[in-house]
Amino acid sequence: MDQVATYFEMGGYGLFIWPCFAISAFVLTALYLRSRQRLKVIEQKLAVIEGRRQKGSRRNTSAQARESQT
Repeated sequence: MDQVATYFEMGGYGLFIWPCFAISAFVLTALYLRSRQRLKVIEQKLAVIEGRRQKGSRRNTSAQARESQT
């Protein structure tokens, strides 16, 4: 049991090391979750833009087909 306590004390620096480790883990996790959330929003916006572009290209194709027939 003393070995575990010695490990967590980290030679007297445990009070500094463990909170820093916890803060770093929290920040990295928050950054990951925020990035993932932002990616989903951007993908949704891109899907809307691509949908508009595809609809626009269909209109141009039908207009070009009518022009070529005349």
